[in-house]
Amino acid sequence: MVLIGTVLTHLFGGSAGREGTAVQMGASLADALLHRLKLTGPLRRQLLAAGVAGGFGSVFGTPIAGTLFGLEFLVLGRIEYAALLPALIAAVIGDMTTRALGIGHSHYPSPATLPLSPLLLGKWLVFSLALSVATRAFVELTHLLKKQAALRVPRLPLRMFLGGLLLVVLWRLVGTSDYLGLGVPMILRSFSDPSLPPYAFALKIVFTAITLGAGFLGGEVTPLFFVGASLGNLLSRVLGLPLELGAGVGLAAVFAAAANTPLALSVMAVELLGGALFPHAVIVCVLCYLLSGQRGIYTAQRVP
Repeated sequence: MVLIGTVLTHLFGGSAGREGTAVQMGASLADALLHRLKLTGPLRRQLLAAGVAGGFGSVFGTPIAGTLFGLEFLVLGRIEYAALLPALIAAVIGDMTTRALGIGHSHYPSPATLPLSPLLLGKWLVFSLALSVATRAFVELTHLLKKQAALRVPRLPLRMFLGGLLLVVLWRLVGTSDYLGLGVPMILRSFSDPSLPPYAFALKIVFTAITLGAGFLGGEVTPLFFVGASLGNLLSRVLGLPLELGAGVGLAAVFAAAANTPLALSVMAVELLGGALFPHAVIVCVLCYLLSGQRGIYTAQRVP
């Protein structure tokens, strides 16, 4: 159902991602198997982590980040090391299967190496503060619209109709389709275009929150990439950072904070953008994770 719903959301222009759907599908397939085998306790958690890792690693082409995501995802602030081997196997096989089917992934430019310095660390702190505010805005607005829409318009078909109508009105007012669908072209533009609209990240937050709040199915990952990359582009221009570096770090850090998975996204930045990004991505991902308050997009994430 989540697969069909996500395809329909994208077909009609809803602002949502597809990667979160892959994670849900991986987890639900693993859970269905666990119920059939009547497995519970620690083994169930390990195989659920493997299902999440397989979905995440295959849809992005990042098996190592997928492995870490599965380990970080289950319990907030903890890493499920017992699931390391099954998660790694699932993520690698998922990635290999996707590639064998000829499915390609988005390619991002690799930024040049930039040594750390006290001044650069200060800029990353300011950068992280701005990203954490945007992340919190995305999370809170999405949760608020989902809750209020369900209370005020209990009938899902009517809620989706009204939400879709509002999206069409906003689309006409904005005058561009840049904020509908996945938004990958705008993500790629963030790495090189110094004239990117400074409000791009805010519009994507609004479009995505309305889409998901109205009940349309889809993920939050690619919209969060959009928010992080476009805001990173803006902050790079303000702080005097290379556009490619700022967009790449922003792309990873906003999702790291929203999903409470800073280690996985630090590694993912390397798999997607190259090793030159690694120290910067780690610093900003960890800072955003701490500054955003650890309230994330996944309400089912367990708290120890």
